[in-house]
Amino acid sequence: METDRAKPVTRPFAGEDIETTHWEDARHWMSIYDDLIRFKLGLLDRVNRELPKLHPVAQAAADEDVRFIEAQMAGYYARLDLWYQRVWDLQGLWLDPEGRVVRHKGQEAVLTNREFELLQFLLDHPHRYYTATQITGLAWSDAALFPEEVRNYVLRVRKILARLEIPCDLVNRPGRGYSLTFRSTD
Repeated sequence: METDRAKPVTRPFAGEDIETTHWEDARHWMSIYDDLIRFKLGLLDRVNRELPKLHPVAQAAADEDVRFIEAQMAGYYARLDLWYQRVWDLQGLWLDPEGRVVRHKGQEAVLTNREFELLQFLLDHPHRYYTATQITGLAWSDAALFPEEVRNYVLRVRKILARLEIPCDLVNRPGRGYSLTFRSTD
């Protein structure tokens, strides 16, 4: 029997209003969930480093704690995804998968299949980093593509984001991969 403890935390915190009409509020909640996720990732990293040093009984208890933390993180990621979507709604971003069109504040661009799949994948996972290998397998389901091809499509999508003035950046962090990050429009 599964306990409530193992279920992801998806309930909003006090003061969260997903129906807000202010993108600044949405951005605020995104930063809160991002901080919570980074804290939990650091905690998991420390636990995983110390786990092999523990007595087997303590390891079993720590494994249960790790599962609980991972479930919390899944809930935090779900809430962060909701807030990202709300920011995009408030910023006027729209994707048409059938026509492979991206629209932002009255401007639009038609993308190739791979450009669209890459942009849609990164928009669906905006706060996470993916290596070129992960992108070829998860965004395109074609592990035979080379990392250079991913870089080529990243450059093309960056140009589209800039041309449409979409307030996000497709960033690359060595050792972590590519991520779509929201940019403040102050």
